[in-house]
Amino acid sequence: MLKHYLSGNNLIIELGSDYQALSTAAYPKTYDVIKYVVFNEVTKYIRLDEVEQYCTELIRTLGLDLSKTSVFLTVADVSKYTHTVKEVDTVRVEVFMTLGIDWVSCLDSVVNIYGVKGQLNTINIAVFVSKPLNNVGLLDVFRLVSEVKGSLMTLLGPTCTTTPSVGTPSDATLVASPLGSERYLDVSVGLGRAVISALIEAMVGRLKELSLDEYVRYTLGGISIEELHKISMEVYSKCEIPGKEFGKVSSEVLNELLITLKDPNILALLRGSRFIEFILALGMVHGLSVIDYLKDSPGIIVDELIGKALAEYVNGFKGLLSYYWVERLKKSGEVKELLRLPPITDDLITALVGAVLSRVYDRYSRV
Repeated sequence: MLKHYLSGNNLIIELGSDYQALSTAAYPKTYDVIKYVVFNEVTKYIRLDEVEQYCTELIRTLGLDLSKTSVFLTVADVSKYTHTVKEVDTVRVEVFMTLGIDWVSCLDSVVNIYGVKGQLNTINIAVFVSKPLNNVGLLDVFRLVSEVKGSLMTLLGPTCTTTPSVGTPSDATLVASPLGSERYLDVSVGLGRAVISALIEAMVGRLKELSLDEYVRYTLGGISIEELHKISMEVYSKCEIPGKEFGKVSSEVLNELLITLKDPNILALLRGSRFIEFILALGMVHGLSVIDYLKDSPGIIVDELIGKALAEYVNGFKGLLSYYWVERLKKSGEVKELLRLPPITDDLITALVGAVLSRVYDRYSRV
């Protein structure tokens, strides 16, 4: 196992011997021989033309060999780094990763899922393999790492309004191995399996640590629980319960939302339904064009099927009736936040809001 330790706002990895590296890290960015890798948590703004000077000064300050050190820069907390080790058929792979996701690269845009400005968080991944590889072999490992990371981000990471994400705008990757002649990578055995297994464990482990609000925000293209609550109360204002204090009902609605969203069945339905959004937006469903999708054509009823299933699961027939009520408010333009959403997602949120409100109304109707 590679020696690694934290020093101030740096994670330092010592390789013990010369490794050939292929890297898009801040320093260097090409094939190079390295003995050290540093993940540096940046605490100040750095212009692009200042990056090289910043990295060289950092390496000297840490007392490392300038000619054999690679540096990742991130605003993520490096003390929360992930380290996984896998061995398959005598081949060992070690993955080090720091992960911070605010800005995401989607298929059609780059957006901040928290709606704020600031420095870019990054997904920085360093992969070290024990099998000696040549430049072509390293490039193949780099290709595999990029494919696995992109796939996991698409499946598990944050989403944009109508597309999944593939990473952040400033992701960096480094792959390294002892110098050798091996150039082929078989994903079904040895090195390939070890790389895939180590990356899955690293990324899934971190993404499973998401809070409930982060999970919801990632799933719904940046819409937070607070925003769902705001939409719910806007709908509630159209039909307030007589004699009940608005603030008290607001607290009850929020609590009901939280209870509902903690149900793993609902979280799975939300996530899965968003993938239907993506394939429709890409025009990948036979018989339905992108134009039909954008116009929410009457021929597309999968959104209503999802909405009905969600509403009935949350509160039965009463949830379904409330879903239809919120649908009418949406179509009349009385709940403007719902108008900006794509066809599948607006029915998901309409059903969720309607069903949650129906449970609150139901409670008071029994008093």
